[in-house]
Amino acid sequence: MRKFKKYGFVFSFLLLALKVYPQLEAKVNVLTSLGLIPNVGIEIQVGEKNSIQLDVLASFWNKLNNSKTPLHINQTFLEYRFYKKNDLAGLFIAPHLGYGMFTLKKPEFAIIYDFYDGSGYDNNTYQSGRVAFYGLTFGFKKRINSRLSIEAFIGGGYSMANYKLYREDIRIDYRDNWRTFNRSGELVAYRGGIMLNYNFKPYKLK
Repeated sequence: MRKFKKYGFVFSFLLLALKVYPQLEAKVNVLTSLGLIPNVGIEIQVGEKNSIQLDVLASFWNKLNNSKTPLHINQTFLEYRFYKKNDLAGLFIAPHLGYGMFTLKKPEFAIIYDFYDGSGYDNNTYQSGRVAFYGLTFGFKKRINSRLSIEAFIGGGYSMANYKLYREDIRIDYRDNWRTFNRSGELVAYRGGIMLNYNFKPYKLK
């Protein structure tokens, strides 16, 4: 019964959005999907050249390739997009906020600048905690037809994480209090890919 109410609310919200807003797009990240890491979103037009997007990403890998560390991620991003064209296509820039939880080995390759210098852990260690994101997304959207479009995007900014350090399920960064977290702050490139988009209402190409 609870699940019925939950999905019924989501379905009702989509129907209302379709009536109220001129354009509503559902999208899926093709690149992350190839790695079995789903990233889906919804974009709602709120002006001639503006939109709001909400997207989520999740990974449930206990091991990745030959790594001994897990790759568990869930992230939610809300962004406000500014397009160059009034058909919500072409170049765009979008300030965003995000929140997520993770259990993974910190991806050193994506770090632009580490304020806390948290590197130096060996390959068998991993972090588990929560993170907030504050940054910008840059991208380009190309319309294929009245319903389909494709976009490439990359985003990054400041991430602030509170986490605990583990090696094979054993915490190795003991503090005076078991509840105490480490803190990490970096400039990171933390989102990107190629989205395939579907318009619920045919878009009138000019």
